Amino acid sequence: MSRPSIYLAGKIEKNGWRDLVVPTLKRHEWNDGPIHMNSFIYTGPFFCSCGHGCNHGPNGHGAANGYDFDESPYTQYDVIQNNNSALDSADLVFAYITSADCYGTLIELGHAIHAGKHVAIAFAPDMPTNDFWYAALQAHRVYYGVRPCCLSALLEQEVEAL
Repeated sequence: MSRPSIYLAGKIEKNGWRDLVVPTLKRHEWNDGPIHMNSFIYTGPFFCSCGHGCNHGPNGHGAANGYDFDESPYTQYDVIQNNNSALDSADLVFAYITSADCYGTLIELGHAIHAGKHVAIAFAPDMPTNDFWYAALQAHRVYYGVRPCCLSALLEQEVEAL
């Protein structure tokens, strides 16, 4: 297999963990297409606005959804369509769970598991994981107590396992 396509599921936040794994992500938009890294191709998700937080509000992913995001060219429906398309094209879905209210991430994991994608889940340190048993038991690999600085190495391990 050539470089696999990777989707990084997890909370969208200002200066988030994805920037450690895909350093050029902040300057990238959906219309720019995937990001080609050394060992994989990043397919999503992408921010609807810059990754600096200027257009991020509660549960919005930076999309225009009635929370004063009039400057965003994307709607929540655009986010759903773009993310689902990126999930469908991914060979690996790698999720980093940092919060119990990661409802969108759980939907993405269900989508990926149902589509037969290779799924790996990493839980942040001190993250209670008991309520995540349904997703964890269906993932190919689960990591517990993972600090953000370790994510790149774990992702590389998953890429090599493909």
